[in-house]
Amino acid sequence: MVVAFGLIVLLLAGVALAAWFFADLDPVGEIRRRHSPVVSMAREPARELGARVERWHLVTAAGDTLEGLWRGAPPGSVAPWTIVMFGGIGTDDRAALLVPPEIAAHVLAMRWPWRGPKRMSTPRFLRELPAVREAVLRSPAVLAAGAQAAAREPEGKAGRVALLGASLGAAPALAALSASPTPAALILLDGGAPISRLIRHELDRLREPRWLAVPAAAIAARLLAPLEPRHHAAAARARPILIFSARRDERLPPGSAEALHALLPHARVVWRDARHVRPRQSETIAAIARRAVAWLAEQR
Repeated sequence: MVVAFGLIVLLLAGVALAAWFFADLDPVGEIRRRHSPVVSMAREPARELGARVERWHLVTAAGDTLEGLWRGAPPGSVAPWTIVMFGGIGTDDRAALLVPPEIAAHVLAMRWPWRGPKRMSTPRFLRELPAVREAVLRSPAVLAAGAQAAAREPEGKAGRVALLGASLGAAPALAALSASPTPAALILLDGGAPISRLIRHELDRLREPRWLAVPAAAIAARLLAPLEPRHHAAAARARPILIFSARRDERLPPGSAEALHALLPHARVVWRDARHVRPRQSETIAAIARRAVAWLAEQR
């Protein structure tokens, strides 16, 4: 009797899992419902990190506290844009400090909502997946809130706020366009699509066994499906887009950069004969920043 009852429970659990796995999604709704307007903000000087650097603390109507690192444009900059960004998850909000201080743009790098370990084994990743999922699905709302706050400040200007998503930040930056009308332009650096291929490639790169990597990638991709770039391409059609891609990007599976480009056919694409950009590549980052700001100056 106990064995039969256990088998019935397993069967029902399997049916429920299958129903969830193949159920229809409302990806845009999943992103929008996590977005909440900013109701208060505090700016704290961070002179130890450099000139014009501040820590921003935002509070949303939902009660979330968000943080970012701001560096204002150099004095004398003419009508500078504000770039609200996600760098790599390891660099976090200090990505603002990677942008050369002489660049004629305000920069606000938001902290990733995931505060747990940056690297995990596949078994631990599966255990942490619900928390990781919620944090990652909140990331577009974090960018949208940063853009809203920046547009309200005296240095900012509505209509001159751009989002930048680098590496893992590319999909959240694109999805943030579905959450908020504030961003007027989008810049993507070393991003790809679809998410399922990116996850599987990363697991293969980490040499996880196939028997574990295949189902783990499928489940993770299904959980993160609301971030899938194809769901948010429509929101990007009315905005100018600049995409930087690396021809020898080892962090992306072959063809994934091109798949992202195909979703955004009106984007300007800049290919670099290089590998995936790293925080320590200061000259490369400076060149990308100069190119991005020059492109922004052409808009509007």
